Amino acid sequence: MSTPGQDSLPPLPKIEGDLDLMLDVYTHHSLRYSGAPMNGDYGDTERLAELGSKVLDLAVTYHLFSVKPLKSARDMETSKAEIITDYNLDAWLKAYGLKDKLRISPDNIQILQNPQEMRRYFYTYIGALYIRNGLATIQTWISRLIDPAVDIKLPDSTPDYSQTPSQTGYQGAYSSMGSFSSPPPSQSNMGNYGTPPPQFGSAYAPPPTFPPPPLPGSPPVPMSSSMSLVTLALVNQTAAQKGLQVTYPAEQVGPSHQPTWTVKCCINGQEYGRGIGKSQKIAKEEAARQAWSIMGWGPS
Repeated sequence: MSTPGQDSLPPLPKIEGDLDLMLDVYTHHSLRYSGAPMNGDYGDTERLAELGSKVLDLAVTYHLFSVKPLKSARDMETSKAEIITDYNLDAWLKAYGLKDKLRISPDNIQILQNPQEMRRYFYTYIGALYIRNGLATIQTWISRLIDPAVDIKLPDSTPDYSQTPSQTGYQGAYSSMGSFSSPPPSQSNMGNYGTPPPQFGSAYAPPPTFPPPPLPGSPPVPMSSSMSLVTLALVNQTAAQKGLQVTYPAEQVGPSHQPTWTVKCCINGQEYGRGIGKSQKIAKEEAARQAWSIMGWGPS
C-alpha cells in the first residue's frame, strides 16, 4: 500500500464541475444553521458521507477481490480492516491537502484532530466524487492508493446489444451453453433458404468504429424512453473502461436565482452532446445521454 505523504500517491480526482457541491464538501456541518433545507440534488453532506462509506468499502473490497493470487474471504476482510484505518484516511487527507481546505470555525479547530470527524470528511468526498464522476474513477484512484503497481478495472457493465431476439432466436440465446447448443444446419437441410445468415458476434466481425463528432449546429439527438435509464455515472464508467476522457464544460446565463445552464459532453476533447436546463445537473445529464447515443454505446 502507498505510504501516505509520498510523491508516489496517485493524483486526487477532482469533483467534476459542481461548485455548490464542492463548497458543501469543504464546509464542516457545524457551520450550517439548524434546519437548513436540503439540496434538491444530493441532500446534504450527511447523506454524501453515508453513501461514501459504502462506496469506499466496495472499492477496497473489489480491489482485494481482484488481486492475484486470490485471497480468501477472511483474508479480504482482514486486509480491508488494515487499509481503511483512521490513520490512513487522516494521512491521505493530509497528503492531498484536503484538511487545509475544510472550512471550520476557529473554536472547533480541534475537529481536525478527531479521527471520526476526519473519517466522515473522507467519506463525504468519496460520496460527492461518486455522484459526479462515477465508480470507475474512484476504483482506479483507490486501487492505486492501495497498490500503485496493480491495475484494477471494473468489469464492463455495458449491455451487449449486438444480438437481439429477432436476429438470433432461441438457438442464439443458448448458443453460449456449450453442449446444449444445436449444431448449425447442414446444407442438405437448408432447402430453398440458401446460405445461412452471417453469425453475429463472430470472431470475424469488424471492430466497432469510433463515430465522428456531430457537426456544429446539428439538432439534438431525439431521445427515446429507454434513454432515461442512461445515467451520468454509467456514461463516465463506460468511457473510462474504453480508455476515453470525458469532460463537461459548463456555462451559466441569466440571473443567479433563475439561471439557465448549458453543458457540453466532450470525449477526448470533441463535443458529442449538449444539454440545457435550469440546473447544471439536468443539463449535464442531458448532454451525457446525447453523447451515449451518438457514441453507439446502447440503444437510442
